[in-house]
Amino acid sequence: MPQYRFLQLDVFTDRAFNGNPLAVFPEAEGITSEQMQQIAREMNLSETVFVLPSDKDEAVRRLRIFTPSNELPFAGHPIVGAWNSLAREGIVPIPESGNGWVNLKHEVGIGVLPIDIEFKDGEPARVVMTQGKFEIRGEIDDWEEQAQIARALGLAREDLDESLPIQAVSTGNTMLLVPVRSLADLGNCKVNLPMLEEIYEGNSAFGGGTGCYAFTREILEIGAARAHARFFIGQNIGEDPATGSAAGPLGGYLVHHGATRIEPVEGVYKFVIEQGDFINRPSRIGLEVKGQPGKVERVCVSGTSVVVVRGVLEF
Repeated sequence: MPQYRFLQLDVFTDRAFNGNPLAVFPEAEGITSEQMQQIAREMNLSETVFVLPSDKDEAVRRLRIFTPSNELPFAGHPIVGAWNSLAREGIVPIPESGNGWVNLKHEVGIGVLPIDIEFKDGEPARVVMTQGKFEIRGEIDDWEEQAQIARALGLAREDLDESLPIQAVSTGNTMLLVPVRSLADLGNCKVNLPMLEEIYEGNSAFGGGTGCYAFTREILEIGAARAHARFFIGQNIGEDPATGSAAGPLGGYLVHHGATRIEPVEGVYKFVIEQGDFINRPSRIGLEVKGQPGKVERVCVSGTSVVVVRGVLEF
């Protein structure tokens, strides 16, 4: 009977039972695509990662990412969590002093991308993932359509933040970014997912999109945070507690629109996006965005992870 080791981590947090849960199979050779989908359904987490050798010379490993219902070409918390676990598995060389950065590349569905891992006292402390090209795919500026989106979120049109646009934005996956006026309004969201999916289908800019990232620039914690967000998605997930592939587009969007309220350091804006607090899974997602208003050049997402389960799957 085949046996495959796996780890389960909580990602974008440094505390167990916070952040976004993730299963990682560090040695997935021999598992077919059909079995990967079955295993992801069995794990019943928002994503499960299968680690394979890459045939790209520059890539250390290839990651395949599955939700319980389908494979994703790219995602945030699976990449951050997978490389935290692979660093613990000895696949990443630890700096000589036990402290410092290791820079490498990996293969995902959208191509070969950089990964940077910070070690402290011989342990992986933080993973920084470079995302794909920042693109604004489209904007919803019609008042009636905006009101429809608000209704799909259980809000009134007046609860939206009119100082920022509703846009479909991508750094690998397309997300519908919806600015909300306040934390109280964001907390009042009661999402109608079928209505949201109807909106996606009727808007060509959102074709192939993943979900809705509603956010406010009001924050819970004074410090590095510049937005608080909630991610709503179908695929039997509902609300995701931490979404790196949505935080990346939001980070680029905030810089593009000059809405970060911070000054860049050597052309890089560094800040945090809060997520997950409204579903009791507090998550903190680091952003590093190179560029300036109107011209985003590079988006990186970073985070910490903790291992909460080690096990063996038999089938």
